[in-house]
Formats: sequence, structure tokens, C-alpha cells
Amino acid sequence: MRPYAQKPFIAIWETTRACALACVHCRAEAMPRRDPGELTTAEGEALLDRIAAFGDPPPLVVFTGGDPLRRPDIVDLVAHGTRIGLSVSLTPSGTAAVTAEKLRALRDAGLTRLAVSLDAAGAEAHDAFRRVRGSHRYTLRIIERARALGLPLQINTTVCRRTVRDLPALADQVAGFGAVLWALFFLIPVGRAQADEGLGAEEIERVLQWAAALQRRVPFGIKTTEAPHYRRVQNGLAPAGAATWPPPATLAAPPAPLSRMRAPRAVTDGNGFVFVDHVGTICPSGFLPIQAGNVRTDDVVAIYREHPLFVSLRDPARLRGRCGRCEWRDECGGSRARAYAATGNPLAEDPGCAYQPAALQPTGVDEPAAARSGA
Repeated sequence: MRPYAQKPFIAIWETTRACALACVHCRAEAMPRRDPGELTTAEGEALLDRIAAFGDPPPLVVFTGGDPLRRPDIVDLVAHGTRIGLSVSLTPSGTAAVTAEKLRALRDAGLTRLAVSLDAAGAEAHDAFRRVRGSHRYTLRIIERARALGLPLQINTTVCRRTVRDLPALADQVAGFGAVLWALFFLIPVGRAQADEGLGAEEIERVLQWAAALQRRVPFGIKTTEAPHYRRVQNGLAPAGAATWPPPATLAAPPAPLSRMRAPRAVTDGNGFVFVDHVGTICPSGFLPIQAGNVRTDDVVAIYREHPLFVSLRDPARLRGRCGRCEWRDECGGSRARAYAATGNPLAEDPGCAYQPAALQPTGVDEPAAARSGA
């Protein structure tokens, strides 16, 4: 049985789409006010109960948005998740609403990690990306307060044309913040995000090579979203002639140990990952918005395990193009969201991968198999 056939590694609940920011890349197309059709407190608690029913250990749970703090019941929801044995993280927006008192209440309710978005090393570029002046200042204040409260900190960064040159400087900042994880979100054209902001396959490859080299030098973990070929790169396998960009940062520290908070293999849309939006719609991920059901009428456990869409996304034999011929399809599988955005078919090849599978190389030499067996 495949590793994620029975339960996802992570479950994301978009608790609301209300948000004071207007980010240029926003998947959710966040709005100023809460949607009256949002899941109620009772419905949210019922959703958490069903996520716990996936089995022990249950999936990691992330409350996202919009801005989860726009829900007045958010502390109660964290507390409920904690009571039933879930590990709950939360991603607030960088606004004045994230007070020390609110963070303390979340910590006391059992919040296991705070994930904060930082998309540029300086205030001007970050605020322009978030389209609200002062967002960078508020974000740094949130980080400072979280550290003072002992809340484990994750930094999220959208990787796109506007942000990519700041990655080395951001890496230094992430280390200085004492973050446990740096999550690199490679842009998918969903919501407000525009296709021309995304990086090309060779550009993504160079960033992944840089990130893999950086990981060996820094005390925090590095994970990618919508770039599962990072697993291949971590195993030292790059396309012929690929160059490293930018030069590896000179941070010196032992690598971060793997833990329960890190997936043992690539997690992709519908394969180790399930997403529930603010009105209960169940999708493979927020970046792959194909509806498979709704928690108001369907069981999220059954949908994840049995719905044809989810089953197909977990079956590498159904992949098309280079992904279907690739010797890394079990470990990677490509970004199903990027494939869908580019072609309308979530099982098509990932256009964001520069790797040429051994089966399609003229020599037919399966060098990757040897490299993988020694990994």
C-alpha cells in the first residue's frame, strides 16, 4: 500500500477568506469581510474530529486563510484540536491584529507552531508584494513576540520573479529569527497569482540546488510546496549542465534533525495532502482547486481515501508525459497543481521540472537508479 493511501501527512483548513491584506499572489483571493457561509464553530470542531479519525498519528493540521485571526473562535478551535490529539499550526496575516495577548492565548490553547509569511528582506519590497504598507513591520513584530513566548516559528516565502533575488538575504534572516523551518512556496497561477510571475523549469531547478546546498549549512529545515522534485535534487541528481544559483549562503551550522513535523517523502496535491476551504469544499490542495466533496455532506476521510480524483493523484502509473516515464515518479510525482494550471489535466507532466528521465535519454543509461540506491 502506498504511504499516503489511508491518511494525509498534512490537512489544511482555510478557516476564513477574510484578510486585511491584498497580496498579489493570493491563492484565496482574500476579501475584507468574512463570508457568512463559512464553517461554524461546531462544523469546524466536527471537521477536526474527522481529521483525528484518520488514525494515529493523525495528520498535522494547519489553520490558514485569509487570516485565521479574523475568526473570533480561533483560540477555541485550536484548543479543541489539541484536546483530541491534533498538532495544530496557524498562519496569521502580518497585521496589527496579531497581538502578544492573542499569541499567548494561542500558545496556551496548544498551538504547536506559528507560520509567518516573509517575502522580501526589506520593508519596501515586502509591503509592495502584500500591498499594504506596514506589513513588514508587523511581521517582524509578530516574529519577535512569538520568540518571546517560546512558540516554534516557521517562515513562509513565496518564490516567484518578484522574490527570488531576495532568497539569500532571507535565508540569513530566517537563521537569525531562530525559525525551525523555512517553507518555500513556488508560485502556482491560482487566485490573484499570474502565470508570468512563476519561475521557469531551469530557474526552479537552480533555486532547488541552492536550497539543497543551503540545507547542509543551516540549523533550520527547508521544505518546498509545489516543487516535489526537491527530493531528487536533495539526492544529488541534477539535469546535465545545471548551474547553481545563487552562490550558497555562508551560514555554518549543523543540519536540522528530521522530526514528526517533516514528511518522510514528497507530499503533493491529494497525495499526503488534503485541503478544506472556508465553506467546507474538499480539494487535493488549495493550489489544485478541483472539488471532490464538502464536509457538510461528505466524510473527509472517505473522500481522501476513496474519491477517484484523490486515488488517481496517488497512482504514479496514471501520470503522463515525462512524469509518467520518470524513475523518480514514486518519490516525487511532480506538481499536480502546476500541471493542472498549465494543461487542465492534473495528471499531465509538471512543466516546472527540468529533469529528463533516464527512459527518455538517448543513451538509455539509468544513472539515477544507481544514485538512488546509494541514497
